[in-house]
Amino acid sequence: MKNITKLGLSALAGTLAITSANAGEMSLTGSMEATYTTGSGYSNIGNELGMDKELSVTGSTDVNGNTVSYKQTITDAMAYNDSELSFGTDFGTIALTSAGAPISAIDDVTPTAFEEANAMVGSIDDVNGNDGTYGIRYTLADVMGSGFTVDAFYTGDAGSGDAQADNGTAGTAGAGSGDGKEIVIKGSVPMVEGLSVGAGYAIMETINQDSQAVGPGTTDQDEGTAYVKYATGPFSLGYQIGAVSTGGNVLYKQQYYGISYTVSDDLSVSYNWIDASKTAADGLRTEQDFDSISASYSMGGMTINIADSDCSNCSYSANRSTDATTVSLAIAF
Repeated sequence: MKNITKLGLSALAGTLAITSANAGEMSLTGSMEATYTTGSGYSNIGNELGMDKELSVTGSTDVNGNTVSYKQTITDAMAYNDSELSFGTDFGTIALTSAGAPISAIDDVTPTAFEEANAMVGSIDDVNGNDGTYGIRYTLADVMGSGFTVDAFYTGDAGSGDAQADNGTAGTAGAGSGDGKEIVIKGSVPMVEGLSVGAGYAIMETINQDSQAVGPGTTDQDEGTAYVKYATGPFSLGYQIGAVSTGGNVLYKQQYYGISYTVSDDLSVSYNWIDASKTAADGLRTEQDFDSISASYSMGGMTINIADSDCSNCSYSANRSTDATTVSLAIAF
């Protein structure tokens, strides 16, 4: 009887050891950026001082040898923003996420010291895909040892926003959005040191359950982009094209150019410009141009940036010009 009891206790102890959960880790990180911006051509001039700040709560744990991670961002107003739950496997990473979309992450990857050329002036309708919408994302970092990454995303309701409450659904009958799909392939070109390429495509489908809610002209929105970058020594060069065809039969096209120079480990400078056009349903075409010079200097966890930008035919409005100069102090903590 004693032997049977000992055997039972030993089996129970072994079971508890196998099924006990590994303790996960949680961390809180953040960043802030204070700016001073001045320029001309603005319709409303307000306070030239500004600040942007964001917090991120991240956590991870181990489940049977696989990493499970969670991320939740918190906005300036202390409100919840994008969220992500990801599962790392031997066959890639699967995530339930609204924290970015594959094609949005490569909307403009031309080299820059600070901001994109259109960051402070005008507005541009470029590829954005299903950014901010909760869905399923699959990432394979190295396809068969090629050095190329495949990044794909799917959502059942394009444009529906962040995750709904558990056990809940969202949506109404009638006109609305169908599913959204996108894919990005990018990586370094084998045997050509310093050369990298990438391309992406996204589609947001429109459905019409009520024929009287929307006219017959409703169409899907398609987006696509491709880029090539080359780095040699302290120089980096980049060229990219993009296009967005909206459901309203409006076509947006962009061409991006960028060159950057690394002066030292702490200092870099760049020049970027963008040619963008809008072709309306009636065939009217408007061209919008941006150019920007920027510099960035890092000191540990603090970075000082400066950029001078201008645009013509801003926001696709003929004869509208805007320029701006920004000085930025960014700190990560």
